[in-house]
Amino acid sequence: MISKLTIAAVVLTTVMMISPAYAEKETSLSVPLSVSTEIQRQDVSYVCKAKKGASSAKLRGVLAEKVVKVSYVNAGDISLAVLQIEGKTQIFSNVVAADGAKYVAGQYVWWTRSDEALFSSETDASAMLNCHEIKG
Repeated sequence: MISKLTIAAVVLTTVMMISPAYAEKETSLSVPLSVSTEIQRQDVSYVCKAKKGASSAKLRGVLAEKVVKVSYVNAGDISLAVLQIEGKTQIFSNVVAADGAKYVAGQYVWWTRSDEALFSSETDASAMLNCHEIKG
C-alpha cells in the first residue's frame, strides 16, 4: 500500500504524456490527499466542429489538433480535465453544473455530458464548438 499519493504526480504524468516539452521544465505542484483516496484517469479523444460564425471558427483554432485529446483525472473531491489550448497544456478544474461535468481554465469552458462535449469561451458567448467522443 502506498502511504502517500498526490494528485500532482498524476497530473504531472498526464501533462508529460500530452506535452513532452513540458517534461523538460522543473515545475511541480503538490496537493496532498488522504491515503485512502483513489485516483482515476481516463483518456478520451474528441472531434470538434465549430458552430456557424466567424467567432466559432476562431475558437476552433485554439484547439490546434484535429483530434482533441482530453485526460480526466479524478481524486476524491478533485476533478480535472487536461487538454491543449493554443499549443499549451491547460488544467481545467471541475465547477458546479446543472447537468454533466463542467470544467474551466481561464476564459475557457469544457462541458461534457455522455459522449459529447461543448467547448466555449467566456469572452465570446457566440463562440462554441460541439465535440463528439471518438469510440474505439
